[in-house]
Order: sequence, then structure tokens, then C-alpha cells
Amino acid sequence: MKESEKKTTQILDTSIIPEKEHGITTLFSIIEYPPALETCQIVLPDSNDFTKTIDISKKLRKIGKPIGTVDILIASTCINKGFELVTKDSDYENVKAVEPEFRLKIRR
Repeated sequence: MKESEKKTTQILDTSIIPEKEHGITTLFSIIEYPPALETCQIVLPDSNDFTKTIDISKKLRKIGKPIGTVDILIASTCINKGFELVTKDSDYENVKAVEPEFRLKIRR
């Protein structure tokens, strides 16, 4: 299988889950929207994700575009694990600006 044909694991953000999406999400999205336990598998953060969160937070503050901590934790988890985040939240575009390897799919 070619590299371009590999299926990317997608993480569903809280803004997508209420649309009855089934898939994978983070612990933070479960906390924000507990009904997701019925439709989603959970990815847990590790210490590397928290370290990455601090790094991203510093970069966002440096460019004058800080966003919520939970959003940064979700993005960090996706970056470190090579997942693509599916969301309606355009704040994540700020993360993409400072972390080009962040895989992001914004649904409008």
C-alpha cells in the first residue's frame, strides 16, 4: 500500500460528536459531552501530550492567538499520535499555524 493510500485515524471533536458520529475521541471530549461514551472509543493523553501542550501554548501566546487549554490538549494528542482532528471549531487553525504537522479537517 502506498503512503498516500493509508487511512488516517480521525479523532472527533466535541463539535462533531452530537451529530451522532461514531468513532474515536479524546477523554476531554467525553468530559465535555458524556453521551459520546455510547458512540466513541476513547484516546487517553500521555505525558508527552501534556509536554506538547505547554510548547504549543507558548507558541500561540507568542503570536497573540491563545486558545483554550482543552483544545490545545486535544491538538497535542492528535499531533503526537499522528491522528487527524475533525472539528467545526476554527480555533484549531491557530494551532495549525504554529504546528504545520497538525492534521486538521474543519467541517463547515
